[in-house]
Amino acid sequence: MIEVVSAPADLATWDENAQPFYLEVYGETRPLLDTTYAEVRVSPCGGDDDDSRSTQPAAPLYQYWWTLGHSTEEAQMERIWSKLQDVAAHVYLFFPLSGGWRIKELVATVNYLHPFHEHTSWQAKFASDWKNLIAPTIADAGTLAGVVPNPAFAGASALLGAIAKLQINSVPPEADFAWSAGKITMRHHQYGVMQGVMWSLPKKMFTDLGSRLTGSVALSLIPAESQRQPAPRTGQPTPHCLPLLAHAVVYKPHGADEDIWVPGRREFVELYIEPQLASE
Repeated sequence: MIEVVSAPADLATWDENAQPFYLEVYGETRPLLDTTYAEVRVSPCGGDDDDSRSTQPAAPLYQYWWTLGHSTEEAQMERIWSKLQDVAAHVYLFFPLSGGWRIKELVATVNYLHPFHEHTSWQAKFASDWKNLIAPTIADAGTLAGVVPNPAFAGASALLGAIAKLQINSVPPEADFAWSAGKITMRHHQYGVMQGVMWSLPKKMFTDLGSRLTGSVALSLIPAESQRQPAPRTGQPTPHCLPLLAHAVVYKPHGADEDIWVPGRREFVELYIEPQLASE
């Protein structure tokens, strides 16, 4: 089920004069765990008739989205953007490590709605990047005939296809739109250590891409039970329901003395995730 959380919790109550920005997060709250993430199968002879060239499905991938919105009222926008910093904002998503599961990130995006005035040049850039991405994979395929995992390599084409779809409307991180994403860690007083993704957003995104910036991270979820020694664990993993935490900061807009956090520097919107085993 795809569910949404936001700050303020009821966006109908959002007062842009009191808080110029709102934050919304949504995604699948009952995702399937990928229990074969660490499995690599090796074909003994690599022939096309090898039974190990199997039907195992590709790992389930999920997107978790954020939206950072602001007022479109002209006077309000002029006031906000007059002194926005070059690195205008950071958006953070954090996932727990203490629930018997964790995430494996695939790709982060920041999205735009086309046609955009730089859309044509972005398409050419995307085509070039995509060619460079798949070329080594195709070259390696010919030299790894008997070693490439089956069906892992069969799944690779699906994975590359998923990356392509995710990046179709993603802003290329270059020139004045040079956004970035990185892996970060946070310790939360209630949920322990959290692993996260941080987006750094430049000023031009706010001035050129409209009053609703959106981005996402695509990932798989894997079981990650702590080992109990000396006896190994038996039976199925037992994932627990824990939240994705999210907040954002915009750096000193409209000459403010302080940065603006949504919902707060030590406050978060919480999207509870309850991973499921495929057999459930």
